[in-house]
Amino acid sequence: MIQELELNALVKAGIFRSRTEAVREALRVLFATRPQLSVEAAVQLYREGEVTLGRAAEIAGITRWEFETLLADRGIARSVTVRQVCKVRRYESHSSYLPFACP
Repeated sequence: MIQELELNALVKAGIFRSRTEAVREALRVLFATRPQLSVEAAVQLYREGEVTLGRAAEIAGITRWEFETLLADRGIARSVTVRQVCKVRRYESHSSYLPFACP
């Protein structure tokens, strides 16, 4: 594949220290030139429960309220996962009763 050859050539030429560095730079440029991709990634991460609403909004580069509107426009229900609740509880200084066990 030609991209593999080009990638290897850039590393050998010393442009990048490693393939990983080159790929990171390529992704940074991709997301910078196509901001909608950041929005799509944020929505998917939120849907999968990998990030909170606030973190998803940050990834998308918009406010939390704009992200909430985006979710509503797409028919995506807001949800809070057990993992997210447990994460918040761990950061609180007081212990609160939860009707479930945290993983």
